[in-house]
Amino acid sequence: MQIFITVIVAFILGLVLIFFLKNTQPQPPRESIQFDNDNEKPSYLQDPDEFRSKCLEFLEKFNLEYRHSVWANDSELEIDMQDETPVVGGKYLALCIINPPYNLVDAMKVKGFLDSVRGEGAARGIIITTGYFSDDAYRQIEEEPVELVNVHSFLKYLKSFDIY
Repeated sequence: MQIFITVIVAFILGLVLIFFLKNTQPQPPRESIQFDNDNEKPSYLQDPDEFRSKCLEFLEKFNLEYRHSVWANDSELEIDMQDETPVVGGKYLALCIINPPYNLVDAMKVKGFLDSVRGEGAARGIIITTGYFSDDAYRQIEEEPVELVNVHSFLKYLKSFDIY
Protein backbone atom coordinates (compact mmCIF):
# COMPACT_ATOMS: atom_id res chain seq x y z
CA MET A 1 0.00 0.00 0.00
CA GLN A 2 2.83 2.38 0.81
CA ILE A 3 4.29 1.90 -2.72
CA PHE A 4 0.99 2.96 -4.30
CA ILE A 5 0.85 6.11 -2.20
CA THR A 6 4.47 6.92 -3.11
CA VAL A 7 3.72 6.42 -6.82
CA ILE A 8 0.59 8.58 -6.67
CA VAL A 9 2.40 11.38 -4.79
CA ALA A 10 5.30 11.24 -7.28
CA PHE A 11 2.82 11.38 -10.19
CA ILE A 12 0.98 14.40 -8.76
CA LEU A 13 4.27 16.14 -7.97
CA GLY A 14 5.39 15.52 -11.57
CA LEU A 15 2.21 17.09 -12.94
CA VAL A 16 2.65 20.13 -10.70
CA LEU A 17 6.26 20.55 -11.86
CA ILE A 18 5.20 20.27 -15.52
CA PHE A 19 2.55 22.93 -14.92
CA PHE A 20 5.12 25.33 -13.45
CA LEU A 21 7.63 24.54 -16.19
CA LYS A 22 5.13 25.54 -18.89
CA ASN A 23 4.41 28.83 -17.13
CA THR A 24 8.02 29.98 -16.86
CA GLN A 25 9.47 32.42 -19.36
CA PRO A 26 12.62 31.58 -21.32
CA GLN A 27 15.95 33.08 -20.34
CA PRO A 28 16.64 36.56 -21.68
CA PRO A 29 19.09 36.76 -24.61
CA ARG A 30 22.78 37.32 -23.94
CA GLU A 31 23.02 40.33 -26.23
CA SER A 32 20.18 42.77 -26.30
CA ILE A 33 19.25 46.10 -27.76
CA GLN A 34 17.83 48.64 -25.37
CA PHE A 35 16.05 51.80 -26.41
CA ASP A 36 15.59 54.57 -23.86
CA ASN A 37 12.01 55.09 -24.97
CA ASP A 38 9.64 53.89 -27.69
CA ASN A 39 10.30 57.01 -29.78
CA GLU A 40 13.91 55.91 -30.33
CA LYS A 41 12.89 52.47 -31.54
CA PRO A 42 12.82 52.37 -35.36
CA SER A 43 9.29 52.08 -36.70
CA TYR A 44 10.22 49.10 -38.89
CA LEU A 45 10.76 47.03 -35.74
CA GLN A 46 7.11 47.55 -34.81
CA ASP A 47 5.13 48.04 -38.04
CA PRO A 48 4.75 44.85 -40.16
CA ASP A 49 4.62 46.70 -43.50
CA GLU A 50 7.77 48.70 -42.78
CA PHE A 51 9.45 45.55 -41.47
CA ARG A 52 8.62 43.82 -44.76
CA SER A 53 10.19 46.69 -46.72
CA LYS A 54 13.38 46.63 -44.61
CA CYS A 55 13.67 42.86 -44.97
CA LEU A 56 13.37 43.14 -48.74
CA GLU A 57 15.95 45.95 -48.86
CA PHE A 58 18.26 43.89 -46.68
CA LEU A 59 17.91 40.77 -48.84
CA GLU A 60 18.47 42.73 -52.06
CA LYS A 61 21.92 43.68 -50.74
CA PHE A 62 22.86 40.00 -51.14
CA ASN A 63 21.92 40.06 -54.87
CA LEU A 64 18.72 38.15 -54.24
CA GLU A 65 15.91 38.85 -56.68
CA TYR A 66 12.50 39.11 -55.04
CA ARG A 67 9.90 36.69 -56.44
CA HIS A 68 6.93 36.87 -54.08
CA SER A 69 6.00 36.96 -50.40
CA VAL A 70 3.07 36.08 -48.22
CA TRP A 71 2.15 36.76 -44.60
CA ALA A 72 1.72 33.33 -42.99
CA ASN A 73 0.11 35.02 -39.97
CA ASP A 74 0.22 38.42 -38.26
CA SER A 75 3.90 38.08 -37.36
CA GLU A 76 5.53 35.85 -40.00
CA LEU A 77 6.38 36.86 -43.56
CA GLU A 78 7.59 34.18 -45.96
CA ILE A 79 9.67 35.42 -48.89
CA ASP A 80 10.71 33.53 -52.02
CA MET A 81 13.82 34.82 -53.81
CA GLN A 82 16.16 33.79 -56.59
CA ASP A 83 19.92 34.22 -56.90
CA GLU A 84 20.97 34.27 -60.56
CA THR A 85 24.67 33.95 -59.72
CA PRO A 86 26.17 31.01 -61.64
CA VAL A 87 27.24 27.95 -59.62
CA VAL A 88 26.20 29.27 -56.17
CA GLY A 89 22.82 30.69 -57.20
CA GLY A 90 19.43 29.13 -56.83
CA LYS A 91 16.25 29.46 -54.87
CA TYR A 92 16.43 31.16 -51.47
CA LEU A 93 13.74 31.30 -48.81
CA ALA A 94 13.42 33.85 -46.04
CA LEU A 95 11.23 33.94 -42.96
CA CYS A 96 10.83 37.35 -41.34
CA ILE A 97 9.35 37.24 -37.84
CA ILE A 98 8.20 40.46 -36.20
CA ASN A 99 7.50 40.53 -32.44
CA PRO A 100 7.94 36.82 -31.63
CA PRO A 101 6.37 35.54 -28.38
CA TYR A 102 8.56 36.36 -25.35
CA ASN A 103 10.84 38.11 -27.91
CA LEU A 104 12.39 34.70 -28.64
CA VAL A 105 12.25 32.38 -31.68
CA ASP A 106 12.42 28.78 -30.53
CA ALA A 107 13.96 25.65 -32.05
CA MET A 108 10.62 24.32 -33.29
CA LYS A 109 10.09 27.38 -35.51
CA VAL A 110 13.64 27.05 -36.88
CA LYS A 111 13.21 23.31 -37.48
CA GLY A 112 9.95 23.94 -39.32
CA PHE A 113 11.63 26.51 -41.54
CA LEU A 114 14.56 24.17 -42.15
CA ASP A 115 12.09 21.51 -43.29
CA SER A 116 10.52 24.07 -45.64
CA VAL A 117 13.92 24.92 -47.12
CA ARG A 118 14.60 21.24 -47.77
CA GLY A 119 11.08 20.57 -49.05
CA GLU A 120 11.14 23.48 -51.49
CA GLY A 121 14.56 22.46 -52.76
CA ALA A 122 16.03 25.85 -51.85
CA ALA A 123 19.78 26.39 -51.85
CA ARG A 124 19.69 28.42 -48.62
CA GLY A 125 17.38 29.99 -46.11
CA ILE A 126 17.49 32.94 -43.76
CA ILE A 127 15.38 33.83 -40.73
CA ILE A 128 15.24 37.49 -39.73
CA THR A 129 13.54 38.50 -36.48
CA THR A 130 12.94 41.57 -34.36
CA GLY A 131 13.69 39.34 -31.39
CA TYR A 132 16.32 36.75 -30.57
CA PHE A 133 16.88 33.03 -31.07
CA SER A 134 17.03 30.42 -28.34
CA ASP A 135 20.22 28.41 -27.84
CA ASP A 136 18.37 25.35 -29.13
CA ALA A 137 17.53 27.24 -32.32
CA TYR A 138 21.23 27.85 -32.99
CA ARG A 139 21.93 24.15 -32.39
CA GLN A 140 19.25 23.22 -34.93
CA ILE A 141 21.07 24.88 -37.81
CA GLU A 142 24.57 23.55 -37.24
CA GLU A 143 25.91 22.47 -40.65
CA GLU A 144 22.60 23.44 -42.30
CA PRO A 145 22.11 26.00 -45.11
CA VAL A 146 20.16 28.41 -42.88
CA GLU A 147 21.28 31.73 -41.41
CA LEU A 148 19.75 33.26 -38.28
CA VAL A 149 19.65 37.06 -38.02
CA ASN A 150 18.42 38.44 -34.70
CA VAL A 151 17.51 42.08 -34.07
CA HIS A 152 21.03 42.94 -32.95
CA SER A 153 22.62 41.53 -36.13
CA PHE A 154 19.82 42.92 -38.30
CA LEU A 155 20.39 46.49 -37.08
CA LYS A 156 24.15 46.05 -37.46
CA TYR A 157 23.71 44.89 -41.08
CA LEU A 158 21.29 47.71 -41.86
CA LYS A 159 23.77 50.27 -40.56
CA SER A 160 26.65 48.75 -42.54
CA PHE A 161 24.51 48.78 -45.71
CA ASP A 162 23.38 52.38 -45.03
CA ILE A 163 19.71 51.43 -45.00
CA TYR A 164 19.15 51.98 -41.27
